[in-house]
Amino acid sequence: MKVPLRLNNRSRVKGDFYARICERLRGKFPGSTRFILGFTDEQDAKRVMEVLPKRFGKYKLSLHPDKTKFIDLYSKSGQGDRSFDFLGFTHYIGKSLKGYSVLKRKTSSKKFTNAITKTEKWIKEHRHLEIKQLMKELNIKMRGHYNYYGITFNSRGLHSFYLQVKYRLHKWLNRRGGKQVWNWERFVLLVNKWLPLLRPKIFHSYISANPILEEPYAGKPLVRICGGAGR
Repeated sequence: MKVPLRLNNRSRVKGDFYARICERLRGKFPGSTRFILGFTDEQDAKRVMEVLPKRFGKYKLSLHPDKTKFIDLYSKSGQGDRSFDFLGFTHYIGKSLKGYSVLKRKTSSKKFTNAITKTEKWIKEHRHLEIKQLMKELNIKMRGHYNYYGITFNSRGLHSFYLQVKYRLHKWLNRRGGKQVWNWERFVLLVNKWLPLLRPKIFHSYISANPILEEPYAGKPLVRICGGAGR
């Protein structure tokens, strides 16, 4: 269940952020803050939704009427939403290798497109760097993407990102001025052997992953609420 909160009209946050909130902990939230509450029992979710508006009303807060909704991740195709996007990931129910139902995450289509667009823009603007320096700086960006999105079950998303960046790198290396010098065979030697383009890697287990890492290209997080052992 996704529960967006509209606290004021002066929000400075663009995108999602993660916050761990403690009872009686004071903090000022930006506008249009989204909360996701997870339940294993539908009746529990409905009971919470009955009292939540009243509870928020005590603090002059309100739920967004158009964006607050129930999402049954186990619903059948065509019977409602079966996934939701949060923190750059699409969350959905899938099967593990042993056949158990598990909550999986994959790069959301919006964030995937955004990452490709920004990376290609960077390559275009820096294509005249010395090749060694260009590959070094590009690999830093690749590592940042893998470090955030490298979670179990998202291997396909990471590999797609790697391939798309490789194709765009080949395109812009051949637009450095002068004649084309990077045919595909020579380019493959560059990214695989001479100055390898960093390949995807899974960094996080879906079991222990805690989505509080800063998302690539998101800028500095404006809100991080902590208390006790929370981060």
